Amino acid sequence: MTDRPIRLLHVDDDPAFAEMVSVFLEQECSACHVTTATDVPAGLEQLRSGAFDCVVSDYEMPGQTGLDLLRAVRDSHPDLPFVLFTGRGSEEIAAEAISAGVSDYLQKGGGTEQYTVLANRIENLVSQYRAQRDLRQRVDAIETAREGIGLLDDDGRVVYANRAFEETFGYEEGELVDVSVTALVDDDDAERLRAALAGDGWTGEVLMRHRDGTGLLADIAVSRTAGGERVFTVQDISAAERREHELFVKNRAMEAAPIGIIVTDPALPDNGIVYANREFERLTGYAESEILGENCRFLQGEETAPETVTEMREAIAAEEPVTVELRNYRKDGTPFWNRVWISPLRNADGAVTNFVGFQDDVTERVEARREQAAMFDRVSDAFFALDRGWCFTYLNAQAERVLDRTADELLGESVWEAFPGAVDSTFEAEYQRAMESQETVSFEEYYPPLGTWFEVRAYPSETGLSVYFRDVSERKANERRLEERTRQFETFGDILAHDLETPLVTLEGRLELAAETGDTTHVVAARESLDRVRTLVDDLATVMREGSVVSDVRDVDLAEVARTLWTSIDTAEATLQVEAVGPIRADERALTRLLQNLFRNSVEHGSTSNRPARQSGDTVEHGSTSSRSQAHEDSVEHGSMGSRPEADDSVEHGGPTVAVTVGPLDDGAGFYVADDGSGIPDAERERVFEPGYTTKSDGTGFGMVSVRRIALAHGWELSIVDSEAGGARFEIRGVERPADG
Repeated sequence: MTDRPIRLLHVDDDPAFAEMVSVFLEQECSACHVTTATDVPAGLEQLRSGAFDCVVSDYEMPGQTGLDLLRAVRDSHPDLPFVLFTGRGSEEIAAEAISAGVSDYLQKGGGTEQYTVLANRIENLVSQYRAQRDLRQRVDAIETAREGIGLLDDDGRVVYANRAFEETFGYEEGELVDVSVTALVDDDDAERLRAALAGDGWTGEVLMRHRDGTGLLADIAVSRTAGGERVFTVQDISAAERREHELFVKNRAMEAAPIGIIVTDPALPDNGIVYANREFERLTGYAESEILGENCRFLQGEETAPETVTEMREAIAAEEPVTVELRNYRKDGTPFWNRVWISPLRNADGAVTNFVGFQDDVTERVEARREQAAMFDRVSDAFFALDRGWCFTYLNAQAERVLDRTADELLGESVWEAFPGAVDSTFEAEYQRAMESQETVSFEEYYPPLGTWFEVRAYPSETGLSVYFRDVSERKANERRLEERTRQFETFGDILAHDLETPLVTLEGRLELAAETGDTTHVVAARESLDRVRTLVDDLATVMREGSVVSDVRDVDLAEVARTLWTSIDTAEATLQVEAVGPIRADERALTRLLQNLFRNSVEHGSTSNRPARQSGDTVEHGSTSSRSQAHEDSVEHGSMGSRPEADDSVEHGGPTVAVTVGPLDDGAGFYVADDGSGIPDAERERVFEPGYTTKSDGTGFGMVSVRRIALAHGWELSIVDSEAGGARFEIRGVERPADG
């Protein structure tokens, strides 16, 4: 952390979110003082009117985006740290941000840990920014200084002297190194200078000697650095005028800098290098002697972006500062990402005399940023944030799509008022548990109003709840289909052997009797058994086929399908009422098969109601009515409508008329098929969907298996309840409606 105040400008179009970020940042970083702006023009106005150490901006804002703000900031503040803190992440946005010179790129999150990360990033960026700024200021100060500067060891010997220091005494470059500074002083002032060197600081006028023996009156200052080194400054106050000093290329501050530094001279051909510090040599692998007079483009290679090189070249030609990140190559060919700051150095008249370049290896940072950007792009979860009052404070675009509601509709609204179907549900219970325990919860739950299964992860904090969720309806449907198919194949052999045994034994016995007695009535009975075998085989084949029955989903008029089917099958004296169900999205042939089985179930069992009973002891039947009706069902499924079969082989005559109704569910999530028959007891409602289950002596037990398979194949939920008339009501939920329906 830093003890110096950090002046932070936060730009976000959501005032409530911006206020929350301010609170978190000032908690995480006591030095942070946050100023908020709600759009790009307001943010730029704040920058013009005040000084800031860092800018944090959202990406999506009305009018202009965070990238527009970044480009404007780079025009006026090329080195100012800039963090793109956004809820929308993509590789394209990340690439644009990097190209525009973003300092960091961070995805918004719902937990407090995200603000801790943001605070750390801000502190690190500001620390680096201040260090680089201070270093540049020190370099500028050294390069514009007119006095001589030297560094002395504990014995008072010169370990470094700038050019002005050497010229003051008439020496060539390097000749004063290891020379005692007392040897440059007149004998009368030697003892006074020794006393000054023994202390921590001293200033005064001393008579010194030029190399040619002439005396000069010098204004000197002796001080100590924080590292204990002595700094000796000298100014010839006897000279008629101050000499124009040269660019200081070898000074201790630059040599000790933690980043590479080079100085170029535009007066040389191709703006050649005149100085490179040790860190530059270490960073690139090139010794200073190898590169003096050369242009710095020798660091470029095949993966260096030409547009970045053009940007640097144009800035230098315009004598303007520039900051870029580009791919460079060391002497051994190793690539690295280099962050380069280039600034022009001007003399007292404003003319550019040199360019200084600071170079920093940011390979790890760039690669981490790219991986982070790729990760953001891969994130597909929907997300919303709630405050402690259960009101929405943020939704990402995916949440808007999944919930079919916009952020404008939901921000500031209570989640329980916006989605009343979640009240008294697993959603409410789990969210409450997360807030009370302050522990993360994960669960899967079906939300009927949206007809969707959700996988949910909720992260609590002191300020509210962050919820990540995704639509897993397709996965749940696939799981149900897989479970059903697995169960079918596990029982298929037993069911086939069991159900074929009786009719085959009967067929064999009748044929033997016919052969022995010559009585043709046995042949008639054998034919009936043969029809029974054929019916069973057809039903089994149908169930097996319906694993992929849904293949052509389109807009289907449910009412028309129901009425057309009713007129084409044997329904005896039963009646059909179709209410305003409207169109749905379905495979029409599969939907016809589903309704056909439900209609047959109602017609075949309507005689067992509490009304005067027919001569039928059947309760529930899930198979075919006869070979003729089954054959006709196949023709319906394939699109042909033959003559209606006679009713004498499906339902006994003489009983009360069965009333069948097809209508919409009250919540609009699907439709139902109901009858006024005897109904299905609670204990039997799940068993009716088991392969082979039937209460009829001639039932195959596969009619309801077929119904469930078709529902699952569409992703629908199927359940059985009592109808208003006391019969059975089959409810189909999760049905998709046409887009304009």
